[in-house]
Order: sequence, then structure tokens, then C-alpha cells
Amino acid sequence: MGGSDADEVTSEVCRLYGAKGEKAVFAAENGQVIQYRDFCVVIGTTDTYVVDEEFCTCGDFTYRGLQCWHILAYRTAKALGTIVPRDEWYHDLI
Repeated sequence: MGGSDADEVTSEVCRLYGAKGEKAVFAAENGQVIQYRDFCVVIGTTDTYVVDEEFCTCGDFTYRGLQCWHILAYRTAKALGTIVPRDEWYHDLI
């Protein structure tokens, strides 16, 4: 994605989601969104979470039904083209 397009995406995420958006953008830009053969994961502050467009294994999402910053990071990384591909199975690592 071109510089201005990427800047537009990241500013909009931060504007719409505040602190959650800032964490999401940081993760998306710093290799914390990783696509394995079987799952996509986001390396969070205290753990690593399986994510996709509408789901996350973190407590905010699973217990409280809140949109978490991990899902935002996944969506942002997808828009920016910064998802890190790994040619291995995530379930073999856990």
C-alpha cells in the first residue's frame, strides 16, 4: 500500500478507536499480526490470540462481546498488507 493510503488507514483507525486503534496500528505495523497455515494470530500485551474479521480468543471478545484491539489489528494489517506469513501450523506451536 502506498504511503498516503497507509497513512490514511492508520489515521482513521486511530481517530475512530482512540487508544485501542493506536495499539492496533502499532501491532499491524510491527509484525505482531501473523498468518500461519491454520490460523491468524495477534501477539498481544500479555498473550497471543487467534483472530479473524469477526472473532478473537481474548477475554474482551469471548466473555464481554466487545470489539477488541486484536481484531482491529488484524483488519488494519490486512488493509495495509502487513500480515506476516509463516509457513507452519500454529497448532503445532501451542
